[in-house]
Amino acid sequence: MSENINLNKEVFNKRIYQKTIDTSFRELGVKTIQEQVDEQPTIQEFFNMYNTLFYNINELGPTNSHEFLVKTSSEYIGAEQDNELINLLQAEISNLRQELLANQQQLADLTKLIPEAPEIEIPDLESPEVIEEPEPIEVPTPQSPATSTPPSNEERVITDFQKFTKSSVGKRAKRLNLNKKYVREVKKENNL
Repeated sequence: MSENINLNKEVFNKRIYQKTIDTSFRELGVKTIQEQVDEQPTIQEFFNMYNTLFYNINELGPTNSHEFLVKTSSEYIGAEQDNELINLLQAEISNLRQELLANQQQLADLTKLIPEAPEIEIPDLESPEVIEEPEPIEVPTPQSPATSTPPSNEERVITDFQKFTKSSVGKRAKRLNLNKKYVREVKKENNL
C-alpha cells in the first residue's frame, strides 16, 4: 500500500521575489530615522509633560531633579554672569551704605561743633522703614565720589573677548545678550 504524495514547490524569479517577499528586518525593532524623529516629543509636548510631572520630580539631586534642571539651564544661558553682576552690585550697595554711615557720623560731629544747629535724628540703616530727610542745614558736607556708570555694550564685548579668548561669536553674543553682527563689528573695530 503505497501512497503517492505530490509535492509542489513554488519558485519565484529573482525580480519577482524582491517585489513579492518583504526582506527588511522590521521584526528586530530597528526603526528608521524618520520613525525615531516622529517619536520625539515636541517642545509643547515636553512642557505639558513637565507640568504634569512637576511635583513628582525630586527637588535636590545630582540628576533628574529640579536642582539639576536649574544648574544645566543656568550654564546654558550664561546665568553665572548675572550672579557675578548681582554680587558686584551688592558689594557696591554695601560700600555706599558704609559711606553714608561715615557721612552721617561726620554730620553729627559737625552739628556738635555748631551750637545753634538744630538736632538731627540719624536713622538706623538696618531698619526697612522709609528714612525721612532732615531739614537742610547750611553746613558744607563732604562730597562722596561719583558712582561708576555701567559699562557700555562695546566695553562689555571687549571685556568678554579678554576673559573668554576662545569663545565663538555666537556663544559670546548669547552670553552678552547682544546681536552677533554687533559683536563681529566690535571685534573688527578693536582688532580682537
